[in-house]
Amino acid sequence: MTEPLVFLDVDTQVDFMLPSGSLYVPGAEQIVPNLRTLMACAQERGIPIISSADAHSPDDPSFSEWPLHCVVGTPGQRRIPETELSSAVAVPNRPKAFHPGKHLAGQLIVEKQEYDVSTNANFVAILSWLGPRRFVVFGVATEYCVLSSVRTLRQRGLAVDLVVDAIRAITEEGGRRALEEMTASGARLVRTAQVCGSETHLVA
Repeated sequence: MTEPLVFLDVDTQVDFMLPSGSLYVPGAEQIVPNLRTLMACAQERGIPIISSADAHSPDDPSFSEWPLHCVVGTPGQRRIPETELSSAVAVPNRPKAFHPGKHLAGQLIVEKQEYDVSTNANFVAILSWLGPRRFVVFGVATEYCVLSSVRTLRQRGLAVDLVVDAIRAITEEGGRRALEEMTASGARLVRTAQVCGSETHLVA
């Protein structure tokens, strides 16, 4: 891969990632070692990390469809320790909340209330700040927030690598359908070892 990279870490928050979470994605804790590897890889190589994060109010309309989850200020809304850098900067979902830094490396936690990271009012400004890059996408849940974000990135003509051993779906069938859609849109399937340099082949 020759293009400069940006990692998109989708919703790796306690409520989704851990069995104790209120909207636990089955098996999500099993990808934590690969998430740790990816975050370390980004830090070592100076790759910027965009981390999307559900940030709901207690009366969010989405709770008519989903259990209460990722309410701002609750333990479940926090990222798991493996995917949060001490220097992370939060970008709330309100206009002009993003203030570009001098350095691209580091972690932005981009808050949202819908599936798609691009629904944050600052997303276009963040893309402009990053410049042309290939997005390396991982996180949860495959058929919801991962799919929605990849769909938007591809619609914008942005290159996407989907890290298949660092994602988890709520259902097997939902995950399968989401993978089919994302690959049909032009996303490449890769593994953590390939992204971090110990493998060179794409996923078949």
